[in-house]
Amino acid sequence: MKNSKNYIWMALFACLFMACEEVKFGDEFLAKPPSGDVTIDTVYSNIVYAEQALWNTYATLPYRINRNWNAKGNVMGMDIMESITDLVQSHLAWGGAAKYYGGQYDAGSENSGTWTKYHFTQEDSWTGIRKAYLFIENIDGVPDVSEDYIRRLKAEAKLIIAIHYSDMFRHYGGLPWIDSSVSPSDDFNKQRLTAKETLDNIIDLIDEAIADLPWELESNDNWEGRMHRAGAMGLKARMLLFGASPLFNDDVPYLAGDASSQKMTWFGEKDPQLWVEARDAAKALIDELQLRGVYSMVNTGNPRQDFQDGYYKRGLHEVLIPVHAGYKTGDYWSQNYYFYQSAGGYGTNCWTQNYVDMFPMKNGGAIYDANGNPANGYDPNDPYKDRDPRLYETILTNGDEYLGRTAEIWIGGRERKNVTSKGRITGYGARKFWLDGDASTSVKSITHWPYLRLPEIYLSYAEAINEIEGGPTAEAYEYVNKVRSRVGVGVLEEGLNQQEFREALLRERACEFGLEEVRWFDLIRWKREQDFTKTLHGMDIKSGDGAGGQLTYNVTDQPERFWKKEWSPKWYLSAFPPDEVNKDYGLVQNRLVNKISNLKINENES
Repeated sequence: MKNSKNYIWMALFACLFMACEEVKFGDEFLAKPPSGDVTIDTVYSNIVYAEQALWNTYATLPYRINRNWNAKGNVMGMDIMESITDLVQSHLAWGGAAKYYGGQYDAGSENSGTWTKYHFTQEDSWTGIRKAYLFIENIDGVPDVSEDYIRRLKAEAKLIIAIHYSDMFRHYGGLPWIDSSVSPSDDFNKQRLTAKETLDNIIDLIDEAIADLPWELESNDNWEGRMHRAGAMGLKARMLLFGASPLFNDDVPYLAGDASSQKMTWFGEKDPQLWVEARDAAKALIDELQLRGVYSMVNTGNPRQDFQDGYYKRGLHEVLIPVHAGYKTGDYWSQNYYFYQSAGGYGTNCWTQNYVDMFPMKNGGAIYDANGNPANGYDPNDPYKDRDPRLYETILTNGDEYLGRTAEIWIGGRERKNVTSKGRITGYGARKFWLDGDASTSVKSITHWPYLRLPEIYLSYAEAINEIEGGPTAEAYEYVNKVRSRVGVGVLEEGLNQQEFREALLRERACEFGLEEVRWFDLIRWKREQDFTKTLHGMDIKSGDGAGGQLTYNVTDQPERFWKKEWSPKWYLSAFPPDEVNKDYGLVQNRLVNKISNLKINENES
């Protein structure tokens, strides 16, 4: 990788000493490092400057709602990852989802990076990893600091490294492993590890961080956003569940080829013990919560507001790992928060009817029975009545309160002036993160990215129990119903078998975590080809007499994706950028690259 060494080193130092306004914990700006000729010795000459180096490492963490046009802030070309799941059909003409929809994505697409769901070199992941190791290697030299505090700061840096590796692992499988900072004289020649070695290394780092992180922050108002033990334990549970799932943990690889034969994209066998480890990790956090408190789901008795506050509002202890990228969002047309434009009018956040149908009735029952007939009080002529409150807080539905009035998403109404109005073209509008899209709700609001929330731990615990026991136990039901009860939804149907409970859990996770980038990883870890190839629907609502007239509801087909007829398991994991593979340091490709590129790639990975 000699061609890349100078790039890596320059990137590291270009970012290391910049100011920290982007992170901004709580309500106070942190001190800035000195300007002028800054050296390592200067930065680590006192704790204030050393801390600033760590805060800047925090700034590399993933923030997955579009903010600007740089590679990190512009996910999928102003699109969202839900657009390549069954939850959303994007109508953003220039967005990255269009490349996937048309079957135009190949490994060569990763050379630019701004249109794909995750980029190997442009997400700040490697920068964050190297900066964190540089901090770990130098913080011991800072004078007049207690050993306990030094260990805590190192633990924060280790968890940042683990987060970056966790994200890359879920996109790529086995990875080159960096265990120190990079210097210009290093022979950077790191091979890909196996998938299992990569996961084991991530878990080891998390365990090291858990040992030295505090359970609770000293002042949540000022330090909300810093790493703590509960967040670390939650990340461990997430990653062990992902590793236990069939994408990696199965009798056969998801795709044959060099990467699979070298066990870079699966573990080489099906090991039931991995589900036990996932269960135990989730239970360890649950036990600590019962013993120590502090972290809990927001639950004041107002289901809609509690759900919204749980993912959106800072400082309420439901989000175990919040990521800050600027203290406040920008104006609607601000260059600091493009999500408003893309979701509000350009067509990136168009929810599908398939997703709407996943939300149960408020009484807990599904809206259709096994024969496809309306059930549990569901009325197709009044389809949004008495539904799971998470539906209304995730998706803007016709007739809901909006901007101080009633939302009009019927064709000709104020939210969907015509059938081609892109922001509402599927018959639904943005609500989650968007809220009302105005100054009183979301524009210029204090917000964060909820990288990991507590309800995920409860649902992961229930899932692991179901897989271990061959079906749900009373305790598995308890933790699903704990998530449901917070939003005032009735309990899950009793008597489900293992497969039925698994399906119910995946729907529950979709209802709880829409737009939080959980659905994609749920689909790939369970190798859900059926959800990538099914027909997606929208809703045309028509009013015969205009405003106030009788409404009719007509389910429509959304444009067919390439995947429907040409699905391949190769889509489960991302390709590496061919430019990076060509550096010949052992980065075995996950899939076939366009043959005209003359790259040294195994063509079995198709």
